[in-house]
Amino acid sequence: MVKKIKASGCNVLLVQKSILRDATTEMSLHYLAKAKIMVVRDIERDDIEFISKTLGCLPMAHVDHMKAEKLGTAQLVEEVEVGKGRVVKITGIQNKGRTATVLLRGSNK
Repeated sequence: MVKKIKASGCNVLLVQKSILRDATTEMSLHYLAKAKIMVVRDIERDDIEFISKTLGCLPMAHVDHMKAEKLGTAQLVEEVEVGKGRVVKITGIQNKGRTATVLLRGSNK
């Protein structure tokens, strides 16, 4: 599985949130990290269309469908600290004018 993902040219894997607790196991995460593939888990189903449109990629349900022409591009994907939490920041997107993200924080008090 990891070899197929790597062969497609993928270096960041965005995984939709699943009702299956073991959709991504610790072992699979270990081997993906060893292959230098970043995994972002628990993407909400409702966010898939937005992310696909923004990055210019197609959602794929199986590893066998991973082809270079279906992948999106970005210059940098990193996990950054925001307050007491962490968020994944994707920068250097080719078609910036198509979408926008606004991150708001507020107090509970």
